[in-house]
Amino acid sequence: MFSRKDNDLLTVSIDQDRRSSFRVEPSPERPVYVSIGRDRYQVKDIGAGGAGIYRRDDDKELEPGEKYPFKMTLPLTDEVVSGIIRIVDTADKTYHCRFIDLSKEDMEKIHLFVFEREKEGLREKKGK
Repeated sequence: MFSRKDNDLLTVSIDQDRRSSFRVEPSPERPVYVSIGRDRYQVKDIGAGGAGIYRRDDDKELEPGEKYPFKMTLPLTDEVVSGIIRIVDTADKTYHCRFIDLSKEDMEKIHLFVFEREKEGLREKKGK
């Protein structure tokens, strides 16, 4: 990722296939659910760029590459986020998803949730 060139400049290369935002796992006590159509899925992890959502046993199979309207309420902040989600791929009973064209306001809501969840996680670790 980082390398030094002969002229002592630091060069940074970014792998485009990797996640572009930090993700957190929702608290088991306050899970996050995303609604896609009439179906509701539990979120495995979430960041401003996308989310991992658990596939259900009775799932109608969301298709990789397809885009779907979604809506979710984020615990801790009680913010509602909605937009378009694209299924990138599936693995280990999880859909790997990317948010498409979220408004800056909705991205900020997710950033705030991630920040609050990180603080909550640190408090939990400190209390042990």
